[in-house]
Amino acid sequence: MPKITDIKQQKRSSERFSLYIDGRYSFSLGDLELSNSGLRIGQELTGEEVERWQSQALEAKAYNATLGQLSYRRRSRRELADYLKRKGYDEDISASVMRRLEDVGLLDDAAFAAAWIADRQLLRPRSRRILQVELMKKGIDRDIITDALSRVSEDSQLDALTDLIERKRRQSSYADPQKLMAFLARQGYGYDQIKKALMRLDEIR
Repeated sequence: MPKITDIKQQKRSSERFSLYIDGRYSFSLGDLELSNSGLRIGQELTGEEVERWQSQALEAKAYNATLGQLSYRRRSRRELADYLKRKGYDEDISASVMRRLEDVGLLDDAAFAAAWIADRQLLRPRSRRILQVELMKKGIDRDIITDALSRVSEDSQLDALTDLIERKRRQSSYADPQKLMAFLARQGYGYDQIKKALMRLDEIR
């Protein structure tokens, strides 16, 4: 039967340990995983047990990798699926990782869409049309996008547009009203929205 012949702490990642079966590297486990596993040098395993540990170790590695991605910002389901695919994980491993992330509330496309819109409106205001395009590129379902955008009020859109116009007017390249209008149209704002925002600014002056 296959036997664990060595367990070595990894040099590049001190919290992980490499397990060797019959003198050859087989899989690695985190320090807590190893402690809970009960695995030890000299222990014999069946071929099925070895395969099961290898599969669990690979899934744990994939899961930790996605946690690393999520530490920077929220990710959509498609973003994480594409990431795992690029890293070479198969569909079964990816699906299992996705389920684990969903179970702990770290993977939720509806929450992702709401957060994406809120961040955009706060830092870099966008029209509903542009927000829709951005979310579609992230792989968000159309129904989820529609629901998320329905929560964006007309007043908040107008506020964002007014702020954008004020900022652009300070730039010499947008001193020409026609150039400014063309820019705003490219950002997905309709003529009526732009007109309302300009009227509001005129009233403030």
